[in-house]
Amino acid sequence: MSLPPTDLLHRFGLSAPELIAETARAIVWRVRQKTGTQAALKYYPAGHMGNETSGLAYLERVEGAGAVRVFARSSDSVVMEWLQGPSLGELARTQGEKTADHGLAKVAARLFAAEVCADGLLSVAEIMAPLRDACFTAPEVREAQSIAWACLDKMQRGAAESVALHGDLHHDNIIHTAQGLRAFDAKGLAGPRAYELANAFRHPRGCHAFAADAQVIRHRAITWGRVAGCGAKEQLRWAIAKLLLSMLWSGQEAPQERALLRQMLRVAEKGLPG
Repeated sequence: MSLPPTDLLHRFGLSAPELIAETARAIVWRVRQKTGTQAALKYYPAGHMGNETSGLAYLERVEGAGAVRVFARSSDSVVMEWLQGPSLGELARTQGEKTADHGLAKVAARLFAAEVCADGLLSVAEIMAPLRDACFTAPEVREAQSIAWACLDKMQRGAAESVALHGDLHHDNIIHTAQGLRAFDAKGLAGPRAYELANAFRHPRGCHAFAADAQVIRHRAITWGRVAGCGAKEQLRWAIAKLLLSMLWSGQEAPQERALLRQMLRVAEKGLPG
């Protein structure tokens, strides 16, 4: 579909559509608003947003504080701020990962500071529940599963505060615009703060050697834990649990992910503050 339905453009007062991306779930065009500014129009041919609904609700509540702005939406489409610039992932791959890690932490801090309401957002406990019945073969993966169970138990006991989360915050989901860093592609979750940067431990994409370095893992656990307001040990445990969840979703225990998991477990065994 090279052009959006005509009524869709009229509905939001948009013009000059330029196809940017098309997937099985959604189509994205760069468009022009009545004010002359550019925007992104995302259309869902199925007539609904599916599991992206919670993420858009989160972005609306954040209102641009470190994330893309949502200008308008309906049941099958959304108009958002057009983000121009490289992702932190791109910058990491071309200019070095440490600066990108720092930028990621800054965005997470801004999102936490927004203190938006978590009501109605998808629960982290719900998306992690399948880990309880998952069957893994590798010894280090089974060891990680026990850590994931402990994280789940703590959350379900109410021992960890549940807050609104972007839910998929990592380097490739943050754009470095002329106006500053902006996160996008939120999942919109409600859960412990330590979950927010948990997925970033296996990123940026294409920087596996960096992510699997023991000193990097330790530094991330300490510094990102401070951003989340928890100890380094707690932050790393959630990173281990999230990596395991990603492995479950992919349906495989890939060698690269197993190597990262082993290194994370070694760092955890050597001891971390908190």
